[in-house]
Amino acid sequence: MSVLLDTGILYAYYDRRDAWHRRAVALVGAETGELIVPAPVIPEVDHLLGRRLGSKAQRVFYGSLADGDYVVADLPQDRYGRVRELVERFGDLDLGFVDAAITAIAEHLGVRRIGTTDRRHFDPLAAALSLELLP
Repeated sequence: MSVLLDTGILYAYYDRRDAWHRRAVALVGAETGELIVPAPVIPEVDHLLGRRLGSKAQRVFYGSLADGDYVVADLPQDRYGRVRELVERFGDLDLGFVDAAITAIAEHLGVRRIGTTDRRHFDPLAAALSLELLP
């Protein structure tokens, strides 16, 4: 079964000092399906890695993308309307584009499992849309 990976869980996977690191490593290591990285997440992960860990960490991440460790999923053109719907429906969450795009991509792919550290945004989404949050 596949899992979509959010920014926080990907960052934690690379940062040994992050409070979520062990859980992120366990999640990635135990996954038997595809590790899906939504394309909108990549710039966020890149920024955090560069700012907090430096260019070496960024290059390791780029290598994982290039080597096929992750499957990158783009947001199809016809799903941008769904992003708008989610942002409007969950307006009280101040959801933002990336989290709404992750959800729209999950729906598009039929993937219900999302690896995330962001429980503030994803707990209400998971409850309303039958998503499973990991770890």
